[in-house]
Amino acid sequence: MEFRPDGSLVDDAIGRGDAPEARPGGRWDATGRVALSSGKTGRIVTSDPDRLDITWQP
Repeated sequence: MEFRPDGSLVDDAIGRGDAPEARPGGRWDATGRVALSSGKTGRIVTSDPDRLDITWQP
């Protein structure tokens, strides 16, 4: 995922040949909420320079 300063995000999936493939993005905010355009929502639990843990809502 790429989190942009304007609150938008790009959700990259693993595509053919392990190349990143952009999927419809979504929005994020400074409180840790994440909402994908697919309707899936979650909350950022922890973040490190090389790891991001998100708890997704069913």
